[in-house]
Amino acid sequence: MMNPATEGDLLKSVSRSFYLSMVFLPEEMRPGISLAYLLARATDSVADTSSADAEMRLQVLRRMGRAVAGTAAADELAELRLQLSGPMAEAQQNPAERTLLQRFSECLDMLQSLPEAQVRLIRRVLATIVEGQCWDLTYFDNRTQVESDADTLRYTYWVAGCVGEFWTDLGYETLGARYCRPERRELMLQAGVRFGRGLQLINILRDIREDAARRRSYLCCDEVLWQNRAERYLRDGLDYGARLGCFRLRFTVILPALLGLSTLRLIRRRKNQARVKVPRRKVYGLMLKAACLSVMRRAS
Repeated sequence: MMNPATEGDLLKSVSRSFYLSMVFLPEEMRPGISLAYLLARATDSVADTSSADAEMRLQVLRRMGRAVAGTAAADELAELRLQLSGPMAEAQQNPAERTLLQRFSECLDMLQSLPEAQVRLIRRVLATIVEGQCWDLTYFDNRTQVESDADTLRYTYWVAGCVGEFWTDLGYETLGARYCRPERRELMLQAGVRFGRGLQLINILRDIREDAARRRSYLCCDEVLWQNRAERYLRDGLDYGARLGCFRLRFTVILPALLGLSTLRLIRRRKNQARVKVPRRKVYGLMLKAACLSVMRRAS
């Protein structure tokens, strides 16, 4: 089984921005959050392996979903290990993602070591994410654009909104009232979904030109309307973070919200085809701002 130090190194290598937030989480939440991220990042790596046939990626994704759900038979798990450590790992350009796929079975072992309530939450969120990834692989077979705003909202829930829901449920499960006031749970779940959708909309807006080159668009109406919606959702994320019960929790939520808003400002000013990215020096400034905003908790 992967030890905590190795898990942390792997997490840092596949996502430095997420790692910045995760290390500040209260210890009780950290194992469930980090493992769910690694599992989701593994399925995302498979979904994005463009050099592999889409039908093969669908097969592997569904097998990964069943493996996380605990419903895969022993022979299917063995075949999955071969697929991940062989063709799928070899197709990864990022060495960290290659290692992650090769160690996917160790992530499954770690899942079994968590409390049952956390296992249920991780299985639920991964099932939703995999559903969205499979949809993404098949939806654009005979079309180049989503047909409605409802498709965009459904997709952003599948791959990110459900994560805000999961984060909230896990926080209450591990910390109880220390996470947030119990009577606010339903409101926090709704805000968590909006925040997750906002972060995914930033990804969509940032990559809109690259996606168009691949003959796919996740938006069917004016880009500016979705920029405005993304901003509202990210500000919901700031409000969500401000209501959490301790500095560490508030920082882990407020920082990605600020990063998202900063990225959105770059998107709005973009004049050419370049892919926007928040400069490293700006990230440090946003970390300081997040720390300042995290000092005080919103009262109501």
